[in-house]
Amino acid sequence: MIENIWVVMPVYNEEVSLIHVVEEWHPKLKECCKNFTICVLNDGSKDNTLQIANNLAAKYPEVKIIDKPNTGHGQTCALGYKLALERGADWVFQIDSDGQCDPQYFNNLIADADKYKVIYGFRAKREDGFQRFLVSRVVSWFTYFATGVWVRDANVPYRLMHKTALQNIIAKIPTDFHLSNILVSVLQQKNNGIHWVNITFLDRFGGSPSVKPYSFAKHGFKLFKQLKATSI
Repeated sequence: MIENIWVVMPVYNEEVSLIHVVEEWHPKLKECCKNFTICVLNDGSKDNTLQIANNLAAKYPEVKIIDKPNTGHGQTCALGYKLALERGADWVFQIDSDGQCDPQYFNNLIADADKYKVIYGFRAKREDGFQRFLVSRVVSWFTYFATGVWVRDANVPYRLMHKTALQNIIAKIPTDFHLSNILVSVLQQKNNGIHWVNITFLDRFGGSPSVKPYSFAKHGFKLFKQLKATSI
């Protein structure tokens, strides 16, 4: 069991899945953690996500809502990391809000928390289709060519990080860096090393992804340029 953990969950237009995700993760966190907070960061959703999030916060005292203008997934994650550190979290755990992050693997991550400061899930199996699997591999290669740092699954949302592995890098994340959670993974791999735990990444519980597969080429080239321009 680990203490004082913040779960950072960026949310954009997830009215279909948000209740399911919070209600499957809440008992798992209660079983495994002391003093946990589920931080739901509403990234300018245009559907009923915010009202659903507020209802969940009224039901579960551990749920905290941050309502913010849309800045994209990466910058929303970075904001969540910063808030967790400011509020005194010892551990930060990031998941997505679409139901793809399976709670059953969480025990495997926290089992290694006494030995490692940075523990990521490696999506050894993906149930959301070959296109998404291919994109995640391409992201890792783009990241390597831009930085010289190999990260097995650079954009995975299933990541457990000790505060000491975030405090020394969070100020290095530019506010205009689009996929900033990828930059975080590069810096953590370089500074601390990442311990990997195999997970199965589920298909979405509902709704549709905000970033379509055909737009990943554009995002990939932007990522490459931003990584090249960043001092790693």
